[in-house]
Amino acid sequence: MDNIWNKQTIDILIPVIAVILTLIGGFVTWYLNEQSERIYEEYKRKEERYSELIRSLRGFYVDSFSKELTEQFLNQLNLCWMYCPDEVVHKAYKFLLMVHTDKKYPDDEKEKAVGEFMLTIRKDLINRKPLRKTELKPEDFKHLKAT
Repeated sequence: MDNIWNKQTIDILIPVIAVILTLIGGFVTWYLNEQSERIYEEYKRKEERYSELIRSLRGFYVDSFSKELTEQFLNQLNLCWMYCPDEVVHKAYKFLLMVHTDKKYPDDEKEKAVGEFMLTIRKDLINRKPLRKTELKPEDFKHLKAT
């Protein structure tokens, strides 16, 4: 009698375990797909933001100075606070400090600052990791205007 009971129990448990494993597998697959989609969407937002930043950099060069492009750069930088890592924000502000009209910096220092900014953007895009934490503080935010 014990053998029949064990066989009946096993016959019942096999389909139940199969259904449970199928549900767990489906949930894990769905979760990983959602994570992948979220990472891709965040990457696309960053790429768009960075493309606009790079396009509007032209506004800071003397031969093509454009208040409109400079304003676009500042607007895009403000939006970067939502999606971009701290280092990108810091490098952008360092670049802006170099091109600010109150103090004259040598061209090679300006070029280095923009190069560091571009390299930080590149590293962030290559990294493809979602933004998880920040150490930026409220006083780090600068409300700047194009002049």
